[in-house]
Amino acid sequence: MSTRCTIHFHDGDSTKSVAIIYRHSDGYPEAVLPDLQQFFAEVQKQTNDTRLGDPSYLAAKYVVWQATENARHYDFDTNQWQPSQPLDFLGLGVLMSDPSDIEHRYHILCTNGLPEVRHETVP
Repeated sequence: MSTRCTIHFHDGDSTKSVAIIYRHSDGYPEAVLPDLQQFFAEVQKQTNDTRLGDPSYLAAKYVVWQATENARHYDFDTNQWQPSQPLDFLGLGVLMSDPSDIEHRYHILCTNGLPEVRHETVP
């Protein structure tokens, strides 16, 4: 069974989510937190975009980044990972609210600097 989570993008310390991304698998902190740090680093390295403080733009970039990172599938005939098309992915979605089966929730607080990440386990 997959470890499901949501990633909420907030405008600063606001409690209202601007965007919610659903991640179907590998939602535990040991996977998500390093992924988010890598994502933030890639945004800073690859773009001159200063909108790390804009939660809607950052959430959109996260979806694109995850699609690119996951653009592969396991070929059981060759027992190897093979490249896929970036749009040929499942397991990531944009939501209006949390589904009932998540185990973890992450909050990305977008400010003028590097976003702050907070984690909570969902009972």
